Amino acid sequence: MTETWNKIKSGALNCASTMLNKVSIATEESRLKSKYEALGRRLLPALENDALDELKNDPDVVELVGCISEMRKRIRDMKKQEKNGFHL
Repeated sequence: MTETWNKIKSGALNCASTMLNKVSIATEESRLKSKYEALGRRLLPALENDALDELKNDPDVVELVGCISEMRKRIRDMKKQEKNGFHL
């Protein structure tokens, strides 16, 4: 009986971990989307005014691009962890 209970408990913990990771991924993807939107708001006027070169030196744009890169890596790592499974 104890062995069955431990299997059920282990399965529940793995399920909870998987669901928590899915929520974390969705949250991070939502944040990433907002960063892309912010970058787009900076990019469109620069395109319209033929001022793309100025964006390279804009610290806000550089920070956004860096943040986007880090978030994409974090999401990729989270998805990789989810694919490989959890071991509690």
